[in-house]
Amino acid sequence: MADSIGWIGSIAFALCGLPQAWECYRNRSARGISPAFAALWLTGEICYVISVLMKFGWVTWMMFNYVANILSLTVIFFYLWKDRRAGA
Repeated sequence: MADSIGWIGSIAFALCGLPQAWECYRNRSARGISPAFAALWLTGEICYVISVLMKFGWVTWMMFNYVANILSLTVIFFYLWKDRRAGA
């Protein structure tokens, strides 16, 4: 039961970043996204991954969330970088 609840929560959290990453991809821009927000989000995800791995080892439903969010952040950072280079 706990794992099922964990998967539901993990999927919900993992999906949170996807709409924003999709918007960046679709618009080819990350305008309106604060680089500080994205950096703090990425720092939090990395710290959580390290903490979970150290304390519990590999927990698939937890890692699903973290990996999905890091992938979303990768897309967002790409467009933040692209916008900055273009002078937007």
